[in-house]
Amino acid sequence: MSSGAIENACEHFGKLLEKQIERVERMKKQVDWLDYKTLDKIIVGILGGDGIGPFIAKDAERVLKFILKEEVESGKIE
Repeated sequence: MSSGAIENACEHFGKLLEKQIERVERMKKQVDWLDYKTLDKIIVGILGGDGIGPFIAKDAERVLKFILKEEVESGKIE
């Protein structure tokens, strides 16, 4: 890969990051911002067919169950 291609990729990635940071800041300023910590229960749904494939969806569910084990056991997350 040439140094020019690397520079182009860095510039492109930098622009993507800037756009995402701007988007997050706009979201933070919204009046109807939802604080999920205040909810009694959060229901997480996994829906197949979003294009990532059944193997990735299955493993994503497995990872979520592992990461959220305490919250699921306490009833905070269903």
